[in-house]
Amino acid sequence: MVFHAGLSTWLRLEWLSFIALPITNYLLNPLTLEGAVLPTLISTGLLLKYWRQVKDQRIIIGFLFFAVTMGLFMQYWGITGLHLFTGGFVIWPVLVLLLGDRFPWPLAYPLTFIGTLIPDLYGAGMAANWSSGWFFGVGGAGFQDGVFLVPLETLIAAAVLNRFGILMRRRGYFSRRVNVDKDAYPEDEDRRAP
Repeated sequence: MVFHAGLSTWLRLEWLSFIALPITNYLLNPLTLEGAVLPTLISTGLLLKYWRQVKDQRIIIGFLFFAVTMGLFMQYWGITGLHLFTGGFVIWPVLVLLLGDRFPWPLAYPLTFIGTLIPDLYGAGMAANWSSGWFFGVGGAGFQDGVFLVPLETLIAAAVLNRFGILMRRRGYFSRRVNVDKDAYPEDEDRRAP
């Protein structure tokens, strides 16, 4: 009987110490589930589904590094919290417009999420370093968090610009083929062969 009481007490204390861990507390918070974990799952699914359809993967990864770097260098802490400029909000819809079928528009969501999450984690890590605590702010605003809203807004912009790009390509804009007439650039008289 004494052994059983000691084992159950030990298990209970271990469970309480596990629940008190910052990462467990963070992942069990409903607001972080809405603001960070749910977009992570959506982003993972979209990346797994559409990444193989990207024709210029190296260029996309380069733009992703650019968006992350821009977010890291243009963030600041204000009175109301961490402020980010997410370059992906501009980059991915424009690439969807220009590249058309070479870049599937649903990838704007996960790429913007990655470009927002990394600077957000970095900024929250700086705050955790200052306060010697865990950064509960990443995704902590739930559905109103920037990690949730910015990729969603970018996805909407990419969908609209995808439709606009389809319309413009039908009219001949953004074409990969260039038509140059023979006499478009008249030769100089000095360059003519004798």
